[in-house]
Amino acid sequence: MVTEQLIPELDHQGLRRFGLATGAIVVVLFGLFFPWLLDRAWPLWPWIILAVLGGLAVVAPLALEPVYRGWMRFGLLASRITTPLILGIIFFLLISPIALFRRALGFNDMRRPFDEGVASYRIQSRSEPGSLERPF
Repeated sequence: MVTEQLIPELDHQGLRRFGLATGAIVVVLFGLFFPWLLDRAWPLWPWIILAVLGGLAVVAPLALEPVYRGWMRFGLLASRITTPLILGIIFFLLISPIALFRRALGFNDMRRPFDEGVASYRIQSRSEPGSLERPF
């Protein structure tokens, strides 16, 4: 499967770091930051997730492999959805209006008109073939 090739393999140390970091991020975001920001009660479930992930990370890091693979698959799926969406929003709400505005004002980014009589606009290189052997 293509997604399996994109997910890197982790050893004991990598899985240990994954478990501890993921548990810490869940606690910081959902156990501390969001309850403080939204003025809500402090939930217990992020601390339970930290205890489970942290405990497995310390005692048996290989037991976190299915959790790691599931999390990475979710990340790959989320990136396939969010990346085109965010780039499309940026293009249509930022770049396109700027281009239309510049075109309406008569700006020409090429700063020269198109000449049909020219065979090529390519600038020929003047460097000798051996000049790139030792560039520094």
